[in-house]
Amino acid sequence: MKAERKLIVVLIDGLSADYYEEHTTQLPYLSQLAAGGTRIRRLSSPVPATSMPGRASMLTGRPSQDHGVFGNHVFDGTTFRCATPGDIAVPTIAGRAREAGMAVANIGFAMAGPDSADVYRPPWWLRDFMEGSRFAKALDPASLPALFAAHHHGGHRSSEVEEEARASALPAGPEAELMLGLACDRRAIGVAADLACSDMPPDLILTEIAMTDQIQHRFGFATPAAHWALGMADMLIGYMMHRLERAGRLADYAVAVTSDHGHSPIETAINPSAVLPETLFQSEGATLHVAIRDRAHEKETERRLSEVGAEAIGNDHVPGRLRAQVSAFAAPPGHSFEEASTEGDPAPLRAPKYISSHGLRPGVPADDRFCIFAGAGVRAKLIQNATAEQFCPTLGAMLGIAETDGNSLPVV
Repeated sequence: MKAERKLIVVLIDGLSADYYEEHTTQLPYLSQLAAGGTRIRRLSSPVPATSMPGRASMLTGRPSQDHGVFGNHVFDGTTFRCATPGDIAVPTIAGRAREAGMAVANIGFAMAGPDSADVYRPPWWLRDFMEGSRFAKALDPASLPALFAAHHHGGHRSSEVEEEARASALPAGPEAELMLGLACDRRAIGVAADLACSDMPPDLILTEIAMTDQIQHRFGFATPAAHWALGMADMLIGYMMHRLERAGRLADYAVAVTSDHGHSPIETAINPSAVLPETLFQSEGATLHVAIRDRAHEKETERRLSEVGAEAIGNDHVPGRLRAQVSAFAAPPGHSFEEASTEGDPAPLRAPKYISSHGLRPGVPADDRFCIFAGAGVRAKLIQNATAEQFCPTLGAMLGIAETDGNSLPVV
């Protein structure tokens, strides 16, 4: 099947609707795309508004209770473990495109596995991603050879993909790791652009810019460091579009640029270990999932968390088979859930390590994400609000694939 138009999907991790609204002039390339295409002013996030549910909703067009990824970590009946592509219980846009005979490239887009791509490169930022270890956005030096190794599938080749991988020692310190992360983001966009400009361009390319989220976590929302990181992401979008223009591919490709969640300042961290001793839990930013043993335990959990201002938010976002085992709570405004750096720390409240976060109370605007569709055949218009579940059907409509559940947005 021939795609109606080729499509590049770029995720900019943690770029919120509020940030884009307030700092449009600092994002000139994204603003240029928005001016010539369809901009969704506020695209909702799933519950909780964290990375893995956000990506899964983008790929499937279904809420977390249907696709199964209800957090960065999912409960397997014994423990909370890192979510992997195998936890997605419904078809993805990547898988459906391949089934329709289209060529798919995944350059570091998390939650779309290698079995749904002709060209695949894993996310550089998630250690042992396919093995499902604990979720952590941190570069693993040992992963560099695999991340930078050549991938040849279905005849798709590019000069960057052809390069031989050579791992080198990392400089010490978190700042060096952040800088190398940005370099990896730059490489991912470069490989995506190289494939789009190659002799055999894929029909669907998925990629992402990841360090924007981590820099906001560490240095804050709308701070100089955040402006710099998001400005760098904007420049990478400009670089990609310039590559397409120089190769004469602007008429072939549409571009969808969005995020997985928003961001919001955090003033206080709640230490769940101090509040819920001898209880299995998993923090998701300002959301907390708790493994419930019985009704009495659930009531006691609610009482203890209420003492630090947290409230139960229901668990409709959890798959039905797990709802008797997992309860969900939201921190009060300006708070998040964060494990203490020192084991056995008895303080229930403390200064946060991450001074900006997400996964807020359901419906809070700060978790909304920005979204732009532009390029081949896309209309110039502004849509005020859309749901997370509408993104994937819109991608399907742009590619000419029959829709899944949900309504596509009128962008073409």
